[in-house]
Amino acid sequence: MKKLLFSMIALFAGFAAAFAEDAPEIYFETISHDFGTFPEENGKVTCTFEFKNTGKADLVLQKVKASCGCTTPDWTKEPVKPGETGIVKATYNASGRPGSFTKTITVTSNAGEKRLTIKGEVIPKAQKVEDKYPFEVNGLRLMKKNVYFNTVMFPNKSREENIEIINNGKEDIKVAFDNVPKFITIKCDNETLKPGERSNIRLTADTKDSNVWGSFKKTIKVKANGTASNFDVTLYGNVAEDFSQMTPTDKAEAPVMQVGNTVSLGEIKAGSTKTFKFNVKNNGKNNLIVRAANCDAKGFTVTIPSKPIKAEKEGSIIVKVNADNLQAGKFTQRLTLITNDPNRSNFVVNLIGEIK
Repeated sequence: MKKLLFSMIALFAGFAAAFAEDAPEIYFETISHDFGTFPEENGKVTCTFEFKNTGKADLVLQKVKASCGCTTPDWTKEPVKPGETGIVKATYNASGRPGSFTKTITVTSNAGEKRLTIKGEVIPKAQKVEDKYPFEVNGLRLMKKNVYFNTVMFPNKSREENIEIINNGKEDIKVAFDNVPKFITIKCDNETLKPGERSNIRLTADTKDSNVWGSFKKTIKVKANGTASNFDVTLYGNVAEDFSQMTPTDKAEAPVMQVGNTVSLGEIKAGSTKTFKFNVKNNGKNNLIVRAANCDAKGFTVTIPSKPIKAEKEGSIIVKVNADNLQAGKFTQRLTLITNDPNRSNFVVNLIGEIK
């Protein structure tokens, strides 16, 4: 039995050796290419890796894959006979990709797997003023027209955001602003810019003396030498109350709002106007202040209590629906109540009903 086993092992080893002698082999003279430094304007650059089949059977490249979509490979598709050569091309698209890069190309064949590398450094193309500052008003150009403040905490914190500007004209430009909201302070580092001069518009959101609560979207106009922009600079953000400094005693005595998750407005006749009222109760110890009620639904107007709601008392939320241009059918609209209840500072009530 042992002799038979040894004989079989020897037989298989002989087959393997014979197969290995007849196998293809892939040999690359070089496995890396450095494009060096070149300008972004060159766009696509290509290099070629040559390989040779140093084995004794036909070599077939089964798959060639680049490490990212910015590199496109091409290769010899036909079988490469022993002693013959083939190529793998790598094309890198530098457009919009300034800076250093290193990419790999994995070559899979019936002779195994090889990895090639390309690298280089792309010199960024010089930006035109119009590219960097795409928004223009009377020779003054702005880098952006949307400003994001994220969350501004009430009452003792503010947030500042900037818009970089440049005078792209041939005369001095005096910068001014229109339609500025009360809670926004706006100024320019240089009120008057000489030709070619850069500056910053600084916008500060400070909610201490404002009645803005929750998400906001406000617009302003930038003026250059008295001419207003034909576009709006739009300010986005969110105002939230800062409860982080509350002590355990403060929290124990805080107001507690009680209100249902859903309020039914029943049926509303198409083309009519109907008013509804629902109550919120204060189950806490200190006064409950309903700071705002935000509902962006078309035709919906919401009125909140004008005075704080005392402990164990109720206040009314009034919803007026103008169904003039509303589609018939059932609806669900979100109403966000913003209060000084630290556990329900932003509470969503679903207004449901049907336009008949």
